Amino acid sequence: MQKQEETTTTPCVWSALTSGFDLAAKHPWLLLLPIFVDIFFWLGPRLSFESILAQIVASLPQEAEIVEMAGSLTAVGPQTNLFTVLSLPFIGVPALLAGLAPEKTPLVPEVFDISSGTQWVGFFLLFSLVGLFLTAIYYVTIASVVSERDDEAGTKPFDRWLSTVGRSWLRIVGLALFFMLLALIVYLPLSVLGALLFLLSSTLGTLVLLLAPIIIIWIVIYLSLAPQGITLDGRALFPAIMDSVRLVQTNLAAVLSLLLLVLLIGTLVDLLLLAAENGTWLTLINILGHAFVHTSLVTSLFIFYQDRVSIPSRAVQNSNKF
Repeated sequence: MQKQEETTTTPCVWSALTSGFDLAAKHPWLLLLPIFVDIFFWLGPRLSFESILAQIVASLPQEAEIVEMAGSLTAVGPQTNLFTVLSLPFIGVPALLAGLAPEKTPLVPEVFDISSGTQWVGFFLLFSLVGLFLTAIYYVTIASVVSERDDEAGTKPFDRWLSTVGRSWLRIVGLALFFMLLALIVYLPLSVLGALLFLLSSTLGTLVLLLAPIIIIWIVIYLSLAPQGITLDGRALFPAIMDSVRLVQTNLAAVLSLLLLVLLIGTLVDLLLLAAENGTWLTLINILGHAFVHTSLVTSLFIFYQDRVSIPSRAVQNSNKF
């Protein structure tokens, strides 16, 4: 059985990846939202929080290590852009320029600076919600293309599509809050325990503190296919979470292989495209390439989910009707 699982994992993963690139090539309009978001980060207005970083640096004690860290904060201050929160990590619409804003652009963007920590928190929460709404649009759009592989698929009217986006947005927000709650449950006890053990043994305390990010990574893995259940099958929040957990448990090798390949391919493409970024209009080509590759990778996760969960579950539902 182990040999059979090993021989079927690799073809399944590569089939999902190749199908994802194929669907993205056949439906180029799937790239529109990532392209729009990246162009907004590139040439649109920026919401800088350089003043807040300057206030933080001024309040730090003047010690050697802290002064070095303060210098790094001061250096990146002019490149901060709070609008990039619209592209959330792991789940958000992929964007090449989601980190620090590029220093050189063909057009000079207008920069607005915020100096209040309260404003920063307010804008951060607002842009996070808007970013999750963009994620819902992006995922529902991909799900509509992937579902065309089903015989039952059909073109939805705009009002049904819009209601699907709204419902998926609320559930994705719930998924994000659920993940944050789990992260707090993991981090807080381990942080206290690690601090106490650090007084007895620095090695033991460090090992306990390192457990937190490891557990968080596994939580991300087990929840990684919940957005597909929400947007592709219309599952409610907790049923989608349970489907994702069961899928990872029963297909652990395949899920890990696919997620690892998605991470490696996406990271390698990002590094290459950012290295080729020179501040000219050629950046638009990098944005197009990034949107195609990352949309293909996201689509491959939808195809993997559909092949392993969506089609079998629908077959059971159809059999129950007769």
